[in-house]
Amino acid sequence: MHKLDPHTLFSIFEQGDEEIYKEHNVEDVLKNPYVLIGMVVTGIENFYFMDKMYSLKHPKHYGRVRDTIKNKYYNKLYGYLARLSPVEFDVIYKIGIDYELDKSLKSINDLLFYFQDIEEYEKCAHIKQFSDLLIDRKLETLI
Repeated sequence: MHKLDPHTLFSIFEQGDEEIYKEHNVEDVLKNPYVLIGMVVTGIENFYFMDKMYSLKHPKHYGRVRDTIKNKYYNKLYGYLARLSPVEFDVIYKIGIDYELDKSLKSINDLLFYFQDIEEYEKCAHIKQFSDLLIDRKLETLI
């Protein structure tokens, strides 16, 4: 069996939507908050799908590189979120109305809890603003 490389294991998802948009000369889409939030949400879902697959298929080898892979992948997803201002985004796009609220909240909080666990609090502060917006939207739907 060949060794699992944490730098290339999830390379299929590293290209992601961003590279595809660039390939087709529609890079302006990457400035759209809907697209960036969607990339984060989809990215979290993809990570758990791939994580489960590799955990079952290569438990010993994958277990050794899992943390490195998750760190690299989650930092890439944070990079998409870092491009957005939560205040401007909320005013213009009303996050949570146009997205699946629970799915978005779950993904954003997953990212938040990951960075809390590794004590990267500056990232947490930015992510928390999006989490708060989603929680506010959820509360508005309950009223």
